[in-house]
Amino acid sequence: MKRWLILLAGILANLCQGAAYASSVFAVPMMMHLGLMIMKAGKPTPDMTKWALAFSMNLGMLPIGMLLSGRIADLKGPRPVVLVGGTIFGLGMLLAGFANTYLHFLLTFGVMMGIGSGMAYGAIVAAAVRWFPDRRGLASGLAVGALGFGPVVIVPVANALMGPAGPGQADTVGLAMRVLGVAFVVIMGLCSLAMTNPPKDYTVGMPAASGGTAPAAVSLSWTEMLGKSRFWLLYMLYVCGAFSGLMIISQAKPIFMGMKLEGLTPDQVKALAGGFVMAIAAANATGRVMWATVSDWIGRLWALTLMFLITAVTMFMMPQLSTGQGSLMVAGLLLGVCFGGYLGTFPALCADAFGPKNMAVNYALLFSGFSIAAIAGPYVAGAVKNASGNYAQSFVIAGIVSGVGFVLALNMSLSECKKVKTA
Repeated sequence: MKRWLILLAGILANLCQGAAYASSVFAVPMMMHLGLMIMKAGKPTPDMTKWALAFSMNLGMLPIGMLLSGRIADLKGPRPVVLVGGTIFGLGMLLAGFANTYLHFLLTFGVMMGIGSGMAYGAIVAAAVRWFPDRRGLASGLAVGALGFGPVVIVPVANALMGPAGPGQADTVGLAMRVLGVAFVVIMGLCSLAMTNPPKDYTVGMPAASGGTAPAAVSLSWTEMLGKSRFWLLYMLYVCGAFSGLMIISQAKPIFMGMKLEGLTPDQVKALAGGFVMAIAAANATGRVMWATVSDWIGRLWALTLMFLITAVTMFMMPQLSTGQGSLMVAGLLLGVCFGGYLGTFPALCADAFGPKNMAVNYALLFSGFSIAAIAGPYVAGAVKNASGNYAQSFVIAGIVSGVGFVLALNMSLSECKKVKTA
């Protein structure tokens, strides 16, 4: 029972950290508030490359926070790390609400929130995997799934705090961020009190013959891990897997509002766009749990192979799918489910390959591949949008990246099958 309570505390803390995935609702009003506009067709338009940089910096800081706190979490446990990380994360959101310059916004929303989230997130995921050696996929999926589900709760709250759609939101976006920042500090602080690591002789759920260790467990240090070719292959898979999802999530609201939505009021468009963001978030959360559980059944690499196939096909079809509300919603759900699947599967894959002992540090290094995608995906989308007025070319680029991931994952899956047959 104790391990489920600890997992629940981690889930609640990670719900708060889903603010990054909900942040596209702040994109347009915050760029307007900061005066970051460009001229398009003779009209001032929010500069989405500036937003993409802030979003990328937020997610790009995650592995830095994880590395800064990883060793502490491995030695002292997750409680102090989640407490400090949650405080920095919440203060980052709070102070971002006072931003009047772009640099201020980058340092608070980008740097502070990213580092704080990385500290807490890494410790929570590592603790979840350690408490569930028998069900690593399920535990990591539930822990990281909360991060994806966060926008379902945060988006309607943020929209309510910002008020009616339109230019007036440029004046209320700061209030929304300040209120959410205070809430995050309080909630994550309380959740940290329950966080702890299992005892060294912990064997719950493990077969007696296993000696209390996970199947095929090893205990590699980060230096040993970096010397393995398997790490670098997994690293490339992480970059390829996160690229498409982060591209879509960072631009979800603008992508939806880029369609021809005739006969609708601004508030109706706002509500529909917010619903699209929340739908992707729900799919993201569902995918983290669903694919992580599936990976317990069919194997991590085969699960990744299927995810890459679905993502690649969907991204290549996105230029056509993004022209209608229904088809765009289907595409968003598919991409959200697969994106969540990558995030839900990789923690367990890391523990399987390199052992749970140094999980916090080892996963932080693997997770830095996510940060590369967090920089590249949103930037490509923003740059293409500014240059061409739409996202079509960026969708094709994402499809190619996912196709590369599919080939790599399939080759690794087939290699694993050959090893099993020859063993």
